Amino acid sequence: MPGRNRLLLAAVLLTAVNLRAAIAAVGPVLDSIRADTGLSAAAAGLLTTLPVLCFALLAPLSAAAGRRIGPGAAVLWSMLLLAVAQGLRVLDGPPVLLAGTLVAGAAMTVGNVLLPAVVKAGFGGRAGTVTGLYTAALVAGAAAGAALTAPLAGVLGWRGALAAEGVLALVAAAVWARAARGEVTAGPSAAPVSGAAPVWRSPVAWAVAAVQALHSTLYFSLTAWLPSLLADRAGTDAATGSLAASVYQVLGIAGSLLVPAVLARRPGQTGLALGVAALWLVPVAGLLLAPAAWPAWAAVAGLAQGAGIALAVTLVVLRAADAGVAARLSGMSQLVGYSVGALGPVVVGALSEATGGWTVPLLLLLAVGAGLAAAGVAAARPVRIG
Repeated sequence: MPGRNRLLLAAVLLTAVNLRAAIAAVGPVLDSIRADTGLSAAAAGLLTTLPVLCFALLAPLSAAAGRRIGPGAAVLWSMLLLAVAQGLRVLDGPPVLLAGTLVAGAAMTVGNVLLPAVVKAGFGGRAGTVTGLYTAALVAGAAAGAALTAPLAGVLGWRGALAAEGVLALVAAAVWARAARGEVTAGPSAAPVSGAAPVWRSPVAWAVAAVQALHSTLYFSLTAWLPSLLADRAGTDAATGSLAASVYQVLGIAGSLLVPAVLARRPGQTGLALGVAALWLVPVAGLLLAPAAWPAWAAVAGLAQGAGIALAVTLVVLRAADAGVAARLSGMSQLVGYSVGALGPVVVGALSEATGGWTVPLLLLLAVGAGLAAAGVAAARPVRIG
């Protein structure tokens, strides 16, 4: 790989590490934040909800920023903005904390949307493999943020620990500053407008968006409710539920690496899409029929969530005809995907409360998994949008 591409790969991977860490870092110190700031429970929930809403609502604006100034330059500025937001949000009380979280979510949205365009333009035939690597880095960043924040808070306090997350964003920005000098990411020409590409009228584009939406529904639902579900159906305690949630998140790293490994052997994506759907269906069915075997189901679900996000992003890269279409398709799939996915925990929780158990919610998630299989097959059609 030429030196310029190695530098671009480093910039992509460093950016990916930053795209979830600021969210995952909040949970381990949330009690300290509430005790210090007097934040209500509802407002505390916004510390993780606001970034996800940004992922959905600001995706089209992020794609437009990439078209205007170039994807590399846009990601560079987003990393600088993320570092500033992470430093400033800990300087005062709840209003500043929430405002900084909102800005951080906006900055992460730019990377979410535009990295597929950068990879499409910069790596050509290796785009699928690089996409798998950066989704692995994304999942690893979330896992590291969750694991390292509490120890850092023990030394620096929660404010210092959250602010320290911004250092890695500054490192990513510094690498982008060099990588963006290259032809691939230097300006608007790196992401042609591709105005003739009607992504919103493409059935395949809608299938790609459906993959993102259905995967997000499964991922966010289990992220929110797995410990509670296990407590009710398997009689686990809080510590065991936390362990299951950790296994679920950490094994996402391995799951995300499955996608480039499979694509390296079989470039077609139909079998891969069916395999990812099966990885989701098995643990959901297991939690329904044999909840006592929860360690196996948590592990398989972890593989599923990592492979699912890698598949969703890889489909964006492979279905787009050029970097401009990739940016538009990424914005569309994330707008649709995160809007639907954010509803998953709400609907699952409401169904559980209304029915007094988890059978109906799990049956719903089985239906979502079946829909993911159908959408994946449709999105795997060898069609180039635009």
